[in-house]
Amino acid sequence: MNATLRLVEKQIAMSDFKNHMEQPVRQPGQYVTEYGIAFGPCLFLSREYGAGTSLLAEQIGEQLGWNVFDSRIVNEIAEVAHVHQFLVESVDEHVQSYWERRWHEMLLGGFVDHKYLRCLGQVVTALAHHGRVVLVGRGAQYFLPPQCGLRVRLSAPLEMRAKRVAERTKLSLEEARLKVEKIDTERAAFIWKTFRKNAGSPVNYDLIINTGEINIESAAKIVLTSIQEKLGVCPKNPLAAANSLH
Repeated sequence: MNATLRLVEKQIAMSDFKNHMEQPVRQPGQYVTEYGIAFGPCLFLSREYGAGTSLLAEQIGEQLGWNVFDSRIVNEIAEVAHVHQFLVESVDEHVQSYWERRWHEMLLGGFVDHKYLRCLGQVVTALAHHGRVVLVGRGAQYFLPPQCGLRVRLSAPLEMRAKRVAERTKLSLEEARLKVEKIDTERAAFIWKTFRKNAGSPVNYDLIINTGEINIESAAKIVLTSIQEKLGVCPKNPLAAANSLH
């Protein structure tokens, strides 16, 4: 948990430094809502289990100088009171009001009022407000305006993903296949129950990449190009990024 708290502190410090140095100019990739609240730039990564998302997130974060918050870290922040409070208090009342309106809309839509989901939404909203962040899983993109980030889904054939998981976990191929199918089902159910969205529908993403055909290095190059096209954000070191992805 200390590592998670340090990551949150790093994200807040990075945002504070950016605001101190660069205000009042709007930053590349930021989207300002009708209420005057800025979000982004962000990368939202959705995935089928075993599609290689962790490695991709790591590469993109390194090239852009963005912090990576995967679903495990986001869960920890949402569930540990003092870390959650620290992050929520790092944003002003306007951002918190945005989340309250969003939460009210979810309740009117018939969604289940669950303490974890409320905390999850607060965490994702605060991180997206600080910007320059990679958010993996947990339906983060559905809490926020689509204009503030690039929405990417990674996919691959089931057998290939099962093989990757088997190699990584030392499970048999059949055990790995069952694990992949179980986790895919659980993730899809969470997205549907929480947001009434089909996790596999292409209309919910800007970009879908099949890592069965495109390796992670090439996928990272595609994502970086798409981030530049949609958000106007370039790698910190374009030459180093290009060399590392060839």
